[in-house]
Amino acid sequence: MMVLWFVTSLTSCGTPRIIVKETASPPTDQLPEPNLVFVITKKDPNLSDSLLIGTIATKHNGFNGDCNLRQVKRAAEKEAKEIGGNLIFITRHKLPNTLLNPCHRIRGNIYSVPNPEAFEKEIIWNTNRKLKVTDFKGSSKGKPFVAATNTYFGYTTSVKSEKNRVIVEVDTYFDCELSYFKDNKNQALVLNHEQLHFDITELYARKFIQRLHHEVKSFKDLVKKVELIGNEVNKELQLKQDTYDTAVYSDLSKQSYWDEWTETGLRELDMYKNKTISRPYKED
Repeated sequence: MMVLWFVTSLTSCGTPRIIVKETASPPTDQLPEPNLVFVITKKDPNLSDSLLIGTIATKHNGFNGDCNLRQVKRAAEKEAKEIGGNLIFITRHKLPNTLLNPCHRIRGNIYSVPNPEAFEKEIIWNTNRKLKVTDFKGSSKGKPFVAATNTYFGYTTSVKSEKNRVIVEVDTYFDCELSYFKDNKNQALVLNHEQLHFDITELYARKFIQRLHHEVKSFKDLVKKVELIGNEVNKELQLKQDTYDTAVYSDLSKQSYWDEWTETGLRELDMYKNKTISRPYKED
């Protein structure tokens, strides 16, 4: 199942100021490895207080900067990692208010947990993070296939008014709870097949940002064209995913061809891997 998720979040606000209060240090044997799994969740993880190492709150400094929800979460993640955290449980989330405060603001608890993967609901595509069977958390009861992967890409926008720029940032996601994996004798082969669905979605996310680079020159262009371009790219993505499944299901030896095709495509679009564009917000 493929889903294209568009999120347009225009914000123009202060650079997040992060307040972290450290209440304990994580045991040295529980310190998370850098650049690996980090989870931010609104669902109470019901963790022991022994794993609580601090609290966090985001604020803002004026009306110019980076404070859409994606940016706020990334800033909070960076600060939590500094004290050894790998999970933030959001206890309060204030939505932007155009008149009073156009920034997302969050408060939460910082934990250091030995198994952050258990709390993941989605995974952002990363060349160094490959899917595991345990990442598939959906029920397989009554499902027709050995495995199914739900992936999508989406974007956020933010405005830096002092620089007269609108920023578009795209991410590719794997939905853990809508993806399932049945026990089978060929787990490695099936897992590789499902990983490639995720990789193909990343490839088309790069195609999406490539088209924005070529076809969007201003904020006016963005408003006019982004949904049209997104719908077109998503139709191409869905067709490619279906073609991939049909080809491999009929002849398993075709998997190697698709592995190479996807790897080549990602390499050719490497210049778009950060999946970000910046365009003028207002015309002179």
